[in-house]
Amino acid sequence: MDLADELMQIERRLADGRGDVYSEVLAEDAVVIVPGAVLDKAECVAAMDASTGWDSVALEAPRLIENGDVASLVYRFRGVRGQQRYTATLSSTYRLRSRELVLHQQTPDS
Repeated sequence: MDLADELMQIERRLADGRGDVYSEVLAEDAVVIVPGAVLDKAECVAAMDASTGWDSVALEAPRLIENGDVASLVYRFRGVRGQQRYTATLSSTYRLRSRELVLHQQTPDS
């Protein structure tokens, strides 16, 4: 399995998961940028525990950028929750040695 596939598997776990998955994957100093908020690890874990989760998700067209000890993954996200539809470009940066997520940003479609 190549690195892009491995990191996309982690992203899929996060998309399908609750706070416990985020607690496992996020670095202690992680920053998560979502529409309207900049969250630290504890805030993100709490938000995911309070979320109802997605009914379905699609993660598409990943692009991997590697640089030394980190790699960034950029991809399209589509989520459905009841009648709500959410599409965005997501970016996640990982420390390669530990596979910890240090920075995640969502840019929703307008």
